[in-house]
Amino acid sequence: MKSKVEEKPEFWNSMTESLLFRFPITVYYEDTDITGVVYHANYLKYCERARSEILGAERLYQIHQQENLSFVVYRAEMNFRRGAVLGDRLEVQTQPTLTSPYRVQFLQNIVRSSDQQLLVKAVIELVCIRQEKPVPVPDWIQDHLPTSD
Repeated sequence: MKSKVEEKPEFWNSMTESLLFRFPITVYYEDTDITGVVYHANYLKYCERARSEILGAERLYQIHQQENLSFVVYRAEMNFRRGAVLGDRLEVQTQPTLTSPYRVQFLQNIVRSSDQQLLVKAVIELVCIRQEKPVPVPDWIQDHLPTSD
């Protein structure tokens, strides 16, 4: 029997063998505050983009339209260590884990690509819902995620 990692489906866009997804970000002027560092709320946006890319934004829209399923933020925790500046190239490194039949947790690190300096550590947990009520994460997702046991 293959492990969950070996059975990685096609929809896991750019996922590595260790279920680590890497998503590149470039810091633009619009991302920064008056001091020239990335405004703190933008790191949350970067994490959201990376999570959306794992399944693909089109796929997420499709499951919402066809199955009336959505994923909403249940918990968000971020630790800010250093700031990124205009022109920095960053990488959002994301590891998903199934924490319950209803929730998926994403451990996300934002690092500067040039020196691998850790800038932000985030833990974002999503709950799967239908008509504003929690429902199990679809099997086709659960079957390919490690569990938090």
